[in-house]
Formats: sequence, structure tokens, C-alpha cells
Amino acid sequence: MLARCTRRLFALGLLLLIPAGAFAQAVPADIPTITLKIADTFPPTGFVPEQEKAWAESITKKTGGKVKFQFFWSDSLFKQADGATNLAAGVADFARVASTYDPAKTQLWMTLDMPYNAKDYWCGISSSVIAEQEEPNLKKTFEQLGFMPIVGYSSGHFHFLTKSPIEKMADLKGKRVRSYGGARVKMYELIGLSPIFMPYSQIYEAVERGVVDGAEATILLTESFKHYEVAKNMTLVSSGFVAASPLSISLKRWNSFPESLKKIFREAAVEHDQKWARSMMELEEVRLKEFQEKRGLKVIRLSAEDQAAMDKAGKDAQELWLAEMDKKGVPARATWTKFQELNAACEKDVAANGYPWARKK
Repeated sequence: MLARCTRRLFALGLLLLIPAGAFAQAVPADIPTITLKIADTFPPTGFVPEQEKAWAESITKKTGGKVKFQFFWSDSLFKQADGATNLAAGVADFARVASTYDPAKTQLWMTLDMPYNAKDYWCGISSSVIAEQEEPNLKKTFEQLGFMPIVGYSSGHFHFLTKSPIEKMADLKGKRVRSYGGARVKMYELIGLSPIFMPYSQIYEAVERGVVDGAEATILLTESFKHYEVAKNMTLVSSGFVAASPLSISLKRWNSFPESLKKIFREAAVEHDQKWARSMMELEEVRLKEFQEKRGLKVIRLSAEDQAAMDKAGKDAQELWLAEMDKKGVPARATWTKFQELNAACEKDVAANGYPWARKK
């Protein structure tokens, strides 16, 4: 199984090694001239929107200008929590759907976002993409919901962004912290935190007004939403990241595309995912330094003992989540097993051959 996963990931990586000129060919005649609507929770500037706009521009270029995009930023078309419903209704063609925002519908997908789901950004992104495309239970979920992820995603590892400094685990006791939800809630309860779920776009106001003491936050999203303005302390814990909050497409819209256009979207997705992972790895330390030097952010690292306790809470939360899903009859273990097999295969491949974008053509 591991060898098969390695071959699958290797093949995915090889797509980006094809010279750019190989795609410079005549635009198929059956590609329609259309403008597609994209609804996103992010503001129009920052890491995520820049990656998204580059992906859209790539598709427009590959289709000779036939396929264009209209963006609706900052939840201006509808709230991210309503993404799945509005995609199915055709309000938008694409939307950023988050696994935990509509848990009654997407609890199986939430499994990919458990604490300590992956260490490596490329492996976490590529493994989640393949799991979404190939794991039978997850595929069935998307078919029922009427949408499917069109690219990969990583939020970046979660850290604690707080008003008052968190120097040690004991400082977390009783604190009210915004959580992404799912199994991450269980992890925080195990360490004595009071987790409060809310969409990412609400963090700024919640921290500013004192509704929460801080949030589990990521470096690049802290930049996008300017959270450094309301919280001046970041405790680095790298407790895993969101993989299941990608840009998704309405299945009705996807099924209307000719195969030639689907092929272009698949090519663009591979380019997007590798650029995303590579850029995230390169930018995080740069942004963290800027936060400290220009924004007055204090960066804190836990002791080895406290970090080990945090890691254990995350692993314990994984099993608690899976046991809860077992009781509900949700096949989360199969999804999690597939994801972890793919992740292990990717890490093995990277250790042996390096990242796809660094390999010799």
C-alpha cells in the first residue's frame, strides 16, 4: 500500500516538471467562453488571495482568455459557513468551503483537519488532495453535497496568538481561545483551554472586544487579517494545519465542462498546490521576522516538556475523535488511514528525492 501511495504522489509531482511550453498549444474549440464566480472569505490581498488569483490567471491563459473569473472577496457574496449550500444552489461556481463550518454535512471531511495531521506542507496538501479524490467514503460525501475541492490547501501550522503572553502550558488554563473546531476542540479541552468556535474572519473583532483571549492562528493568515494589530504575542506550537478548506467547485458546474477544460483545471491545480507549499515554506520565517521587527509581536517557544505535553494532547484527541465517529457510524478511520498512508509515502519520497519543484528536469 505504501509503495502504491509513493508512486501516486511521485506521478503527481512529475506533472510540474513538464516544461511550460508543453502546455502552449492551440486552445480546444469545445472550451466555452464563460465568466465564473468565486466567493471567498479572504480579503483581496495577502498570501491566499494572491495564490488564488495566480491560479485563475493561469486558467485564463491556458484557455486563451475564454475562461475568466469574477471574485467576491471578504464574504461579500455569502458567508463562508454557507459555502456548501450556495455552491449546490448555483449562487457561485466556486467557494472556499471549510470542513468545520457545517459539521452536520462535512464531519467526515473534518477528519483531515485533526491536530498534528501532517508536518510537511507539501505532503499534507498533496495527501489531502489524493484522499479527497480517491478515498471512497470521502468521494461519496462530495457527491452527496454537490461540490468538490478543485485545488489543495494549507492554512499553515496553528500557533497561539494572544493578548497576554503564553510562556508555558499552565498559562493556557481557563483561557478562551478561538478554535477551528472538530478534533481540535478535544485537544484544547484536554489541556484546560476553553475553545470557542468561530469563523476565521471573526477573530479580529472577537479578540479586540475581549470575547476571546486569543486564537489558534497561523503566520500567513495573521498577515492577511492583520491580527497582529489586536494581539501581540504568538506562542509557536505547530499543532497541525487546516487541509480541508480549499477552493471548491459546484459539481453541476464541473460536470458541464468538456473534458478538455477539466484537463486544464487539473493541470492548473497541480501548479497551484506545489507553488502554495513552496511559497508557504519560504515565507513563514520571513513574515515572522517582520512581525517581530515591524509589528511589535513577541514570539514565544514552549519548553520541550510543555511541547511534548501539547503533542500528546493532540494525539489523544485524534483517537477520541475517531472513537466518537465510530459510535456515529461515520467511516472516519478509513479516511484517516488513507490520508496517513499517503502522507507517509510522500515524506518517504521527499526524503529520497526532494520536493518535486527542486528535482532536475
